[in-house]
Amino acid sequence: MITWEPLYRNVVYVLLAMAIVATVLFARRIAVSDKTRHWSVLVLRGILLAALAVLLLNPINSHETVLPPRPPSVAFLVDCSQSMGLGTKQSRIEQVKQVIGTTARDVQKEREIGLPMFRFGKHLSKVPGLAELTATDDASLLSGALQRLSSRIADGQTRAVVVFSDGAVEIGDQMSELVAAYREQDIPVYTMLPDQNEMLGDIAITKLSVPSDVANGDKATIRGVIESRGFDGQRVVVAIRPADRPHSTPLATLPITLGRDTTACELVVTADPSYGDLAIEVPVQSGEAVSTNNRITFQLTKRDRKISVLYMEGTSAEECRWLQDALHADPDIKCVSMTVNNQYAARPQLQRIDDAYRGFPETREELFQYDVVICSDIAYTAFTPEQIDWTVELVSRRGGGFVMVGGYTSFGAGGWDRTPWEGLIPFDMTNRRDLVNQYFQVVVPEQAQSHPIWEILEDPQANRAALASMPPFSGTNLISRVKPAATLLGQTQSPLNQVGIMPVFACESYGRGRTFAMSTDTTVGWGTRFEREWGSNGNGYYQKFWRNVVRWLAENSLASQQRLIARTDQVIYAPDETIQLVAEAYDSEFKPTTNYRLTARFASGDSQNASTAQALTHVTDVGSVDVGHVDLTAVPSAQHYTASIPAELPQSIDDPASPMQTVHLEVTAWDGDEKVATNSIELQVIHRSDEWLNPQSRPETLALVAEAGGGRMLTSADELNRLLRSFDVAAGEIMVHKLPMWDHWILWTLILLILGVDWTLRRRRAAVG
Repeated sequence: MITWEPLYRNVVYVLLAMAIVATVLFARRIAVSDKTRHWSVLVLRGILLAALAVLLLNPINSHETVLPPRPPSVAFLVDCSQSMGLGTKQSRIEQVKQVIGTTARDVQKEREIGLPMFRFGKHLSKVPGLAELTATDDASLLSGALQRLSSRIADGQTRAVVVFSDGAVEIGDQMSELVAAYREQDIPVYTMLPDQNEMLGDIAITKLSVPSDVANGDKATIRGVIESRGFDGQRVVVAIRPADRPHSTPLATLPITLGRDTTACELVVTADPSYGDLAIEVPVQSGEAVSTNNRITFQLTKRDRKISVLYMEGTSAEECRWLQDALHADPDIKCVSMTVNNQYAARPQLQRIDDAYRGFPETREELFQYDVVICSDIAYTAFTPEQIDWTVELVSRRGGGFVMVGGYTSFGAGGWDRTPWEGLIPFDMTNRRDLVNQYFQVVVPEQAQSHPIWEILEDPQANRAALASMPPFSGTNLISRVKPAATLLGQTQSPLNQVGIMPVFACESYGRGRTFAMSTDTTVGWGTRFEREWGSNGNGYYQKFWRNVVRWLAENSLASQQRLIARTDQVIYAPDETIQLVAEAYDSEFKPTTNYRLTARFASGDSQNASTAQALTHVTDVGSVDVGHVDLTAVPSAQHYTASIPAELPQSIDDPASPMQTVHLEVTAWDGDEKVATNSIELQVIHRSDEWLNPQSRPETLALVAEAGGGRMLTSADELNRLLRSFDVAAGEIMVHKLPMWDHWILWTLILLILGVDWTLRRRRAAVG
């Protein structure tokens, strides 16, 4: 369609038309010849001038395009401050995500609507999905978020803004003006509060100091600081109990009255490694925002690493279970059991019960991973000379333990008196290769009843009765005597054939380690009743006996000893505090040394592997320096290492959504490029924030925002659903496309044609004349 959009007023065009006519008439009047005066020439020139005049009328070729309908858009503005992570059964942020997810699916299933999501806390940012809505910011700046949001939704399609928050926001002085501006743009602001489980405040253990170098039986003072908000005057009992027994009787308690800010407390406990990790706790109160910071675990005495036992039984695989079960009843003992394919073969082969393709360790390094070796009724031909020598070294140089148990192929009967193991065995078995099948009772000498191996029961009188109830044995290897340096632990009550009164149990120290021997068997045959009947209710005494044997033998084992010990000045740190780290290293002879290089790294709480360790920031005299690790400083005079490390965690493992975060400070000792030992200290990093200490929701704040913004407070997902459905789809815009005609090719072709005709007529008349 052609329309006209004159550039000038109409009178101008009337005068222009008159001027064209006058010009044509005047041209005819002053023409000097009939040829130029002819009307055909004048008309053509008039038409040309008229065409140019038409261009000044600005003819426009215009047409319209109707765009598709525009779906409405509602912007979701979600509070992602730390207080939104609070909640009892479900956190506030999870409630919001659930409401948004459910409502969006229901509405968008039936109609087209845009639902852009933005998170705010310290800053405003658009998020692609619900997964990015995490309560991690330590501030909630709603005013700043609304101010920046206006430029993000200036598209003409946004029909409303819905703010999801607990109301614990900083609104600023200009909040009313900001939300009023949205109302004036016809974009009302609605607010929605998560379901209310009213929170009164929070109680947190924010300081914990545990003494170092506490020995078994020592009285240790545990010092803590309790910080509380909203529970002023509340009476609570602070307790310490084993961490893995939360319902057990407390080891120490202290009633306190909570104050406005902090309350110091001191509790005294008796150190006992059998307790394992301990926990200090404050009962969770009704209406408390966070429960995870009411309980902190710590170590008072270091629990030993599990004792590793290699148990070889020649009788049968089935018989292994009695001694193995006895050891596995202790969570700190692990046992690998082996048997032989043919006990009386010339060269019997040892096979692991759990893997028949594996036998006795084939390298000294593999053998040295064990603390105790038990050999029960196996001939020496089952071992290589190297394996026998490694076992001697395990005991003499590495402090390991060794046991030989009687049987048809044990002691002299098995040819062991001709091997280096003869030196390990506390019996003198020279030239004794015989044995006897005869019932006998064992009596424990009175001076030996106090030995740790015979501590079956705690009560001395009950313990003597337990030892006296040991069942009889039905046979034994014959032994000449106990070696001079050995300790007699038990002997026959009555004389045996050929030898008379004979030692049955004995032990001794050998180099750095210890050894134990029993001339009779511990399995079916000679020891059937011993393994199955010794105990007040089953074989409990038998099990305790073997655990005592293993623990006594492993006491000096380097495999169980730590080569690296590390400790910190506290258990709980704030990010602005400094960790004071002290570490002690020991060489291969278990002597203190400062010749190693020690480093420290943070590892996340769910893993202590080196692969998860993160770089630290090292405090120096000139400030903080980011490095891959912290090198500890050796102090030779004190025979230890020290370092000062900021408690600020690397971003890769920092979890600001957690009020109390568990991390591990991993300390490693290096001998050149070889890792010697690693120790890990569990610490707690507390994120101090008013978002947690003042967790109460503030619906009145959200009500004011909604009122000033021309919206209202939404109280349920159904209300949000109805709101989204209330916005109609806007009709598509009409786009008008305009194209000026003055640059159209037809017009210019016409003008050129007129000029061509005019020139042709003039030339023709000139030729005729």
